[in-house]
Amino acid sequence: MAAAARVFSEKGFGGASLEDVANEVGMLKGSLYNYIKSKEDLLFAVVRPDADELLMKARRLSGTDLPASEKLRQIARVHVEIIDRKLPYVSVYVQEIAGRGISQEWTDMDREYMSLIEKAFMEGVEAGIFADDLDVRVATRCFIGSLNWMTRWYEPGDPVRARAVADQLADVFLAGALARSRN
Repeated sequence: MAAAARVFSEKGFGGASLEDVANEVGMLKGSLYNYIKSKEDLLFAVVRPDADELLMKARRLSGTDLPASEKLRQIARVHVEIIDRKLPYVSVYVQEIAGRGISQEWTDMDREYMSLIEKAFMEGVEAGIFADDLDVRVATRCFIGSLNWMTRWYEPGDPVRARAVADQLADVFLAGALARSRN
């Protein structure tokens, strides 16, 4: 999986071949078929565990009675922690799966994740924490987009730094969403 993640991350799914993956592993291309049925199956195997983890943890956080701002902070931490641990895998997801309508299952997963974050923003609006005119759809997409953009610039390998980056990102978003008195 690690070899496929590196190859897909570097070359893109369309530009990568199973031969590239086999070469990265140090085996013959035909030997890969002992483990996978197709390049697409390999792609899904690369991204599935981390996508499932992120969605499961976001569901769990969504169901808590934490304030909306804390839910969003915790979701940012989970998202960034996964990026820190599995950057090539997440890069492949962002480049090749997210928002591309690859299949109904992946589209549904993307929509559910967005919905959970949108729900947290809405809860914040309803509680008076966030501005009543906050466009929660835009806020959600910007929030997820900023997290996913980290696959372009983040240097993994330091969980303490990952948490600090997640908290800073959350602070920027949460401060921008806060309700303010109007004079």
